[in-house]
Amino acid sequence: MNQANHARLDDQGSPVRRLESIDVSFDTCLHSRVAMRDVCFSEFMAPLFAIVGPAARWSPFVIRRIFCCVAALARGDAERLLRLVAEAEGFGGDHPFTGGFLAQLGRLVPADWVGYSEYDDREQLCFNLERPGDEGRYSDFDWEAVRPFWKDENPVFLCFRQGNLGALKLSDFLGRRDLHGTRMYRLVLQPCGVEDMLCVRIRIPPPWYSKLFILDRTGRDFSERDRLVLDLLQPHLGRLWQAATTRRRLAAALAGLEQAAESDRRGVILLDSVGKPEFASPPARRLLGDFFPDAARGRLPGALVKWLQSGSQRPLTRTRGDRRLTVERGGDALLLGERQDTVSLTAREREVLSWVARGKTNPEIAQILWVAPSTVRKHLENVYAKLGVGTRTEAATRFLGLIER
Repeated sequence: MNQANHARLDDQGSPVRRLESIDVSFDTCLHSRVAMRDVCFSEFMAPLFAIVGPAARWSPFVIRRIFCCVAALARGDAERLLRLVAEAEGFGGDHPFTGGFLAQLGRLVPADWVGYSEYDDREQLCFNLERPGDEGRYSDFDWEAVRPFWKDENPVFLCFRQGNLGALKLSDFLGRRDLHGTRMYRLVLQPCGVEDMLCVRIRIPPPWYSKLFILDRTGRDFSERDRLVLDLLQPHLGRLWQAATTRRRLAAALAGLEQAAESDRRGVILLDSVGKPEFASPPARRLLGDFFPDAARGRLPGALVKWLQSGSQRPLTRTRGDRRLTVERGGDALLLGERQDTVSLTAREREVLSWVARGKTNPEIAQILWVAPSTVRKHLENVYAKLGVGTRTEAATRFLGLIER
């Protein structure tokens, strides 16, 4: 046996298969498990080279160990994984990983407990979801008391903090005997009967806010097949999370638009992929009816369609009496705004506005004009509506003729 191979035997002459003590340095942890992970598919080869050096320096022994550890996904597992990805968007509600998603994940990777958790940079649990039927497993723990041991002794979390984003097993770093000697095992894992964990982190910024899937087993360790399933799922998990976030934000924006008062002078129309209206806010529907009275309900007016088809970068304008409608396009949205070309303010409204332009407050104006502050406020509301503005500064500027009428 040559010296290179002999250096890889332990005291009993057996090949070293995994890290036997958590006291070994963290860099050694990474060297120890690099042959067990990140070579499953080519996109993870770059981190492997960075850790163990260029492939040209690997001995035949190292190469043989690497390829012996590469897990292959059976055809049935691949089909189930693809089915989970295809059906995933229909599992949850406002959050992508609620409902049946965690249950399906637990069938794909058998586990005694399946959860999704979000942690901040202090390892403070900020959000947690559990597979139906697994609720409350860790609810009896005083996490404030056990967090220091959990954070400092759990090599999986330590590795994630070093930037590793692939699936990691607790058994990658600790054998059963060494695991049973840790405080995190005695305080957290042993009371629940947990003997191994498999975790994967979603590649979603910010880096200090971790989003993790955690699977626990009370019996046998997780396999390389289980790790490979999560590695292959990882990019899809990030996509599902981002898609759900976009849906929530869009729903909130649409709810705000739906609640807009019909009398508002600004409206929004959202277009589909072929340029047909998918959504119109109440003010937008009113403005279309006012300025395009012959247009069919639910369709864009002909003049508006022609303007869109022309690709013009200039806003479309439409007048009706002293009212002017301006339509601008921003991506798949049409922004409608109305203003009056001539403004007819009453004498009292002009008087109130003149004092606003001089910097007076409503109570001060009320005292000057010998009226109630509520009367001043009502006059200003009428002024805002007539001028098509929303603030005192805009009203005063428009009144003084400093912006385009």
